[in-house]
Amino acid sequence: MTKIIQNNIYLLFIFLQSFYSFSQNKITGQILDKENNPIQFVTIQLHTKDHILIKSDISNENGMFEIEEKTGHYVFQASYLGSLLYEKQIDLDKDINLGVITSNNGIELAEIVIESKLKMKTNFDKYEITNISNSILAKNKSTLEFLNTVPIVNVTPDGKAIKIKNSKNAIILINGKSVGGNEVALSILQSTPATDIKKVEVIEHPGSNYRASDNGIINVIINKSKKQPFKVVLNAKSTQSFYNTQEGSGYLAFSKNKWFLTSGIKMENAKLKSNQSDSYFDFITNYNTQIHNNSISKNTNYTPYINIDYSVNKNQTIGINLSSRFSNNENNRHISNSYYNLANNQLDSINTTNTKNKLSNYHVVFFNLNHTIITDTLDSNISSDVSYYNSRNNREIFNTFSYSNHNNNKLLQNPDNTYEVIDFKSDYDKNFKDRSKLTTGVSYTNSNIKSDNFFGTFNGIEYVSNPKQSNIFNYKENYFALYAKYRRMLSESFGVLAGLRYEYLSAEGTLKSNTKTVKINNSDLFPSLAIMYGINDEHLLTLNFASSITRTPYNNLNPFVYVNSPSSIQVNNPYLKNIKKSFIGLTYTFFDDFNLELGYAKSHNLFNNFDTIKDNLIISTIDNYGNNDAYGANFYFNKSIFKNYWNLSFSTTLEISNIRGEHNANPVKIDNANLTLNVKNNIFLDKEKNSTLTLIYGYDNGSEDIFGKLNAQHSLSIDLGKSFNDFYISAGAYDLLTTDTSMQFTNSVYGFDKKREYYKNYYINIRYTLGNKRVKTVASKQQNERLN
Repeated sequence: MTKIIQNNIYLLFIFLQSFYSFSQNKITGQILDKENNPIQFVTIQLHTKDHILIKSDISNENGMFEIEEKTGHYVFQASYLGSLLYEKQIDLDKDINLGVITSNNGIELAEIVIESKLKMKTNFDKYEITNISNSILAKNKSTLEFLNTVPIVNVTPDGKAIKIKNSKNAIILINGKSVGGNEVALSILQSTPATDIKKVEVIEHPGSNYRASDNGIINVIINKSKKQPFKVVLNAKSTQSFYNTQEGSGYLAFSKNKWFLTSGIKMENAKLKSNQSDSYFDFITNYNTQIHNNSISKNTNYTPYINIDYSVNKNQTIGINLSSRFSNNENNRHISNSYYNLANNQLDSINTTNTKNKLSNYHVVFFNLNHTIITDTLDSNISSDVSYYNSRNNREIFNTFSYSNHNNNKLLQNPDNTYEVIDFKSDYDKNFKDRSKLTTGVSYTNSNIKSDNFFGTFNGIEYVSNPKQSNIFNYKENYFALYAKYRRMLSESFGVLAGLRYEYLSAEGTLKSNTKTVKINNSDLFPSLAIMYGINDEHLLTLNFASSITRTPYNNLNPFVYVNSPSSIQVNNPYLKNIKKSFIGLTYTFFDDFNLELGYAKSHNLFNNFDTIKDNLIISTIDNYGNNDAYGANFYFNKSIFKNYWNLSFSTTLEISNIRGEHNANPVKIDNANLTLNVKNNIFLDKEKNSTLTLIYGYDNGSEDIFGKLNAQHSLSIDLGKSFNDFYISAGAYDLLTTDTSMQFTNSVYGFDKKREYYKNYYINIRYTLGNKRVKTVASKQQNERLN
């Protein structure tokens, strides 16, 4: 009986949803200026014949609008900044498409800025951040600086990485494509003005059309507008920590007729200092090894890039992306190894190591050719791209060991690594009249990696190769994927996204002797599902399921042994298993500004770096150790207060993990609760909003994992910026509250206590912008965006 009642309620719910959907009629269309360019933020209004306003909305970045109302007689109006562009009486008894509405009022969009509220909404399996170019938060900021105002995104203070909700580092895409790695992508984001960004997609758990990696994705889409045909941005930054670091970048955007080009270069000259003290306890031999590591690094990097898009016609676009990275890096370390007898706590001996780790003429070359063709009036399209990546890593590591008996030993390790990767991908997006969408695609990657490792001992004249250590390792990998994803809105408030991805990986690694050391053949299926339900205009529920894999990185398959000091070595593991993970999460978004997420993740075959001690030798390796059940809750809000003079965002994450497994015959049982929070404040200090104070506070209560227990950390960053016409100057500091990091671990066999010293950082930044700029703030708009 209960089941019958439940079924009847469900049928009634479906009936009411259908009745609601069919009793509403839509008015759609597009607003263009006299040059056939879309006009954003046109006010769309529906009045009764008595001129009573009953509904209002605004056009999107493509000039498109959609307004919905029940059957009746209305007056439709489109206006821009108080000027009426179009008016028509409408008998609304069915869906009406007004087509293209062309404005001949002489609107000069390049002279206007409409200040609009930044929008971050949930769209099935991702967050979409829009209205960026018209948000006051993007004013005078680079794209990387702007991303740090987004509640769920955290940019590390040095700008070297981006994280989603304080989890793993995200993979960065530009216009949906890789640009040759995160280092190149970060350089592009550091030089690209935030006002040139059309949209940012934050994908914490990537769906079927992305590689099944556990890393999140941040996809930055650059606005290919013809309204600003020329722009140059020059940026210079100086950071003072223990030593000084200088950075400079240049950015050029140019568009004319069918061409759109962005290019730039980032240059960095850095000098860094690091102090680390490690204490290892071997309870079997009753010895304590203390290692003090003083390191100074000098890095010089150049990262040029150019992106070209050419519109063959209104339905076809060809794009070319070129990027490179050139580096000369050198690290000099002084290591002191002290050995103590735990029985009497007396110093037994001291050994010292001086190491020069030199990377000369490191380069990355990346090329991408892409083509998109629109196949119908619904913007269905076929997109294809092919990429080529090549890098050369020729590193020389000179070690000089000085022992307590006054003997010396000199070693040279020369790992020469060459990477060559060819990647092909093709997608077909089919859009249907009912607003559903089907995406299918194929991907193939071929990788060839060669590691030529020379290991030599100095005989007084030259370094003589050690045949037991010197070797060549060749690794070849073929990766193939098929995927499909289907999205459909079953009503205005209810939608489903389902996907499936198949991946096949075949790899083989051989030593110079042709002995097979690594052979991999595996295939996997990765399903994904997202369900979205809009309770009303201010409340939205999203349910997500995703599956992923963390494949064994090549650096861990390489079987070479690296000597770090007289008492420590690094050993890789060619037999490492992949991590497989499943995630399910429920997200509740309310009043546009608030978001609550509850999630559960199950991970198998976790692996991590381990330090073990055997006969006073510290062996660093990587190994699998168990499974993890993780329960998480995330809450954030983003709000502009005090008449938009203060933008406040707050985010906090609580993750409870239960790890069970075994390592080196020792059981692993860890129950941990990790709490993090971030508070971001952007305060405008004048009426024109040309002066900005940014304060970012972070907290991490510390975590316990298989690698040890980390201490709690506070962080504080301060930035004060001011605009002077074409110039923008800012000064700030970060790591102001950060304390030295401490990691501790112990069991019945061994233990360690590692400490790393932190230094506060202070900087000054100057930016100059030349070119067409929007110069006047004339209105403030907020829009209610539907599910789409």
